[in-house]
Amino acid sequence: MTSQTLRLDPAVRPARAPESVLVFEKAPEQPYSVIARVESKAGSVFRGFDDLRLRIIDQAAQLGGDAVIVGPESTTTEFIILTTGMIPSETKKQTGEVIIFR
Repeated sequence: MTSQTLRLDPAVRPARAPESVLVFEKAPEQPYSVIARVESKAGSVFRGFDDLRLRIIDQAAQLGGDAVIVGPESTTTEFIILTTGMIPSETKKQTGEVIIFR
């Protein structure tokens, strides 16, 4: 599993516990600022979207974010060609915006 973080705000904030980071599926009504975007990917059948979401929450906690707005889940399938046939290989991806409340 991998993740990439694009910081949009250079301010350094104290890390917080992952359990304290709120998770939204759509933008909250209260005013906020986006401080980073995180993309998490997994190419293993043993990793699910819950694992990707936890990775995004962990990144948000390390950045001192108050919450994460998670984006849609996506899966891409590629086929690996072997001498004995083709094997499907799935990559799961989820993105999130790390936010702080104003």
